[in-house]
Amino acid sequence: MRYLTAGESHGEELLGIIEGLPSGLEINLSKINSMLATRQQVYGRGSRSSLCPDTAEIRSGVYGGKTTGAPIAVAIKNGSCGAGEFDFFRPGHVDYAAAVKYGYDSPWLGAERASARETAIRTALGSIALMLLGQLGITVNATGTQVGNAVDECNPLELSEDMKREIDVAGRSGDTLGGKIKVSISGLKAGFGSHVHFDRRLDGILAGALMAIPSVKAVEVGLGVDFACAKGSEVADILIYQNGKIVRKSNFGGGIEGGISNGESIAFTLTLKPIPSIAGLPTVDSGGNACLTGKVRGDVTAVPAACVVAQAAAALALCEVILDCLGGDTMEEIKDRYGKKG
Repeated sequence: MRYLTAGESHGEELLGIIEGLPSGLEINLSKINSMLATRQQVYGRGSRSSLCPDTAEIRSGVYGGKTTGAPIAVAIKNGSCGAGEFDFFRPGHVDYAAAVKYGYDSPWLGAERASARETAIRTALGSIALMLLGQLGITVNATGTQVGNAVDECNPLELSEDMKREIDVAGRSGDTLGGKIKVSISGLKAGFGSHVHFDRRLDGILAGALMAIPSVKAVEVGLGVDFACAKGSEVADILIYQNGKIVRKSNFGGGIEGGISNGESIAFTLTLKPIPSIAGLPTVDSGGNACLTGKVRGDVTAVPAACVVAQAAAALALCEVILDCLGGDTMEEIKDRYGKKG
């Protein structure tokens, strides 16, 4: 399985193609649009989320509500969201680096594709991947665990009052906030991924997909950075035989050993930087003249929306690994082969 996305922040539409899905997977368009709505309606979003309500259109690869085995094409109209042009390089954004790499004359051109707006189509494709995983009894969840100095665990639509307060204070002062997200995968059997070559390691594949989400600056597996202060005897996931199968007494490793799923829940922690779309920062314009950044529409924090995107990104990466391992052209074949795994 593979997928591609196309489209710019202020272009006509976003496009996505997902290829390699088996036939016979039931596609629920309302679930795709519900996930897109969640991404838009979370607390801390900027004004654009209300200007451009996202609705997915499936243009190929589905007949009678089920996949045919052909590539699935999905489109999301951008709507009337206004122009995105500006003539200053924003610190912390792609503007300058993209201009150097691609020879852009205008700072805003790089931002058109680098914008987190692209994650809308990734979310749509990821919701399809979640439907396939659901047929195998695998779930992927992502929750916010920190926004600014507020630490809690909440789903994207139900932030704690402390988190909302942090967002409100930062928004009123024209500032932004970073935070943390926990991604958990349950129901995946042992034996997916591989130790035989570095680019087939499940932890590397999932971490790469999650690191590629805008604003994500760190990805941890299991205990992550806390392994640095522990002794090996304290964090070894001891194996025991229980109820007819081998399990572990703990899951410090986050469900992956040697690049292969071990049957335990998979756990990742993501750290997101504050969004650098802030007015009044010292910078330069395209002519090299000193100036201040102007107001560019943006969110106060990416954490709640990124929970939805992380769920989608992890699902897409996991589907690629599973389908590569199992093969099969129909959902019945996939389900049968997964049932025999392990």
